[in-house]
Amino acid sequence: MTSTRRHTAGSFFLTLHALGCAAIVEFPDDPQLVARVELAEDPSWRCLAQPPAVHPADAPLAHVRVQACDALRGCATPVTGLSARLCNKLDADCVSPLLKDLSDVAGSFEFDVPTADSGFSGYLEVSAPLELCTSELFGEASPLLCSLAPQCNPQAPDASCRVPLYMRALHFFNPPITADLPAPVVLSLQSSAAMPGIVRASGSDFDPTLGNLLVAAQDCTGSRAAGVRYELSDDYSPITQLYMDNGVLNSAKGATDATGIGAFAGVAAGFLSVTAYNRAGTRIGGIGVQVAPGAISYVTLEPAK
Repeated sequence: MTSTRRHTAGSFFLTLHALGCAAIVEFPDDPQLVARVELAEDPSWRCLAQPPAVHPADAPLAHVRVQACDALRGCATPVTGLSARLCNKLDADCVSPLLKDLSDVAGSFEFDVPTADSGFSGYLEVSAPLELCTSELFGEASPLLCSLAPQCNPQAPDASCRVPLYMRALHFFNPPITADLPAPVVLSLQSSAAMPGIVRASGSDFDPTLGNLLVAAQDCTGSRAAGVRYELSDDYSPITQLYMDNGVLNSAKGATDATGIGAFAGVAAGFLSVTAYNRAGTRIGGIGVQVAPGAISYVTLEPAK
């Protein structure tokens, strides 16, 4: 098993004193038995010892609503002027979109997805309007954004200086959609002005030709899962791995906090496979996802053997 680069490493110690004098601890010879005992005692991961649930589709189509919000300002002020396409999961460049030319209404997209077979597991690609990198909308980030557009002359800005207000987003639907969603899916868009600073604060250089991945883990109760560690299927040593820490993505953290959120910055475009492990080191699930240059891919990882 390979893993991504880590900036720090931590250790977890458990003493008999911490368990109390009356505690009797047995250590089975079979490590698989240890895992089964841990799963049985922790309701957060009890479903891993059970057969996976099957949710057949209720109808050929399911209705979905996605609400776009600013990652820093929340949903109080909706992000507007967006466009979107609905794409199959393996259609990396969305060459054959299922739906195209979708426009938001007050930051909200509404559409139907096909639920054939095991449900819809594709993604919604959301793009923001373009502005000149010299615009006051970008504030102090304006010179940096202009420098990322090699053909741009900031002294005489033209079409080559136009950059999106928000990073392009690829929201993957997981678990697959098999019925109308009762509540809107919230998509937190990251502003182009803030993204380079976030990446550089983690100790890496921002490269618009690379992609980024944001993963949110859930446990068996449907709650966000703390103490989860993510690994990629291959050794992507240049990538920076981050975890949410008190509202900030931190490269020094080694696992998720209560938000269940982890991220990979500076990922080469293509298909990635992510595996998740809980505090006990038990594999809790995995998910495949497409990453695109200059974009952020979003996906939820649910527990599954």
